[in-house]
Amino acid sequence: MASVEDYGPRLNATIWPLTGGAALFLALRIFCKVLRHRPVAWDDYVLVASWCALATSCALLTVITTIGYGRHNQDIPAENFATVLLVSYVAGFFSMLAACWSKISFAITLLRIATTSHVLTRLLWTIIIVVNIVFAGNATAHFAQCWPPPRLWNPEVEGKCWPRIAMIRLNIAVAAFSGSVDILLALLPWLIVWNAAISRREKLSALFASSMGVFAGITSFLKIRTVDAAIGSKDMVDSVNLLIFGTAESAVTIVAVSIPILRALFSLAGIKDIEFSPVLPPLPLSPPPTQQKPPLASYQLPMPDVSSFSIEEGLGAPGVGKDRRSLSNASFEFDVEKHMEAMRDK
Repeated sequence: MASVEDYGPRLNATIWPLTGGAALFLALRIFCKVLRHRPVAWDDYVLVASWCALATSCALLTVITTIGYGRHNQDIPAENFATVLLVSYVAGFFSMLAACWSKISFAITLLRIATTSHVLTRLLWTIIIVVNIVFAGNATAHFAQCWPPPRLWNPEVEGKCWPRIAMIRLNIAVAAFSGSVDILLALLPWLIVWNAAISRREKLSALFASSMGVFAGITSFLKIRTVDAAIGSKDMVDSVNLLIFGTAESAVTIVAVSIPILRALFSLAGIKDIEFSPVLPPLPLSPPPTQQKPPLASYQLPMPDVSSFSIEEGLGAPGVGKDRRSLSNASFEFDVEKHMEAMRDK
């Protein structure tokens, strides 16, 4: 008996590293903000919600791989077919939410730094509104393409569905729009940062970090190639690549949105990536002592070391009973009366 072709393991081996990598960058983003005492703002909350939607999509896909998803239709147990189809549509819905919210998070981040430009502020608000409308419409069409809705995941239910070519064109248009928005949001920081009063090296560093969204746009454009095969085919196995690229788009967007915040790790590691000026010697930890006038120097006549003899010995032999006074004691006694008599005799 030939082995059953199963793409489920490949699906799990692809989507979970992408989701884990996005989680790592998101956690580092929050860590950097907390470490630098920056407030966790709305763009962070929206980005966390985007990752939660992405993780939910991956979890649902992993669950249905255990009951047959990733195999050809004839290899899926009949009792699991409707469940696999329904859960795959729900997973696709959460993938749309992840892609939508990741773009909105980046737009909110740019709104916080574009406060001085009314044109950019209006453009960003327009992008946020249009992105919500487009993805909401795509999610609605995702479930409303058949009526009644159970006809979508249960072929035995009587009803009508839209032509497949209509859904293919709709999903291609949404993927192209998604990629264009990613690239536009990646290029908008050039208008904000280029005229800022910072060094050129700092500008290029910030622009490189914020332009990572271009890779998210490229991933979205690559997803277009899988839309026709996934929606145009009746075999469920052909939708595996579409879900992989859908997961990759949201994961790369989350990473791209987190990278600009992670530039703070360079300073934590002691890497100076924003300075052109030469390195100056560090300032002293304690303030320099106040300048004081130098003390007046005292001048004294040099005196030999005569600690072993007295004044009397220097003038002649000492008399009997005379007390010897050492010069080292710097103590001299004079008899005033004898001195005055000697002066009168002269």
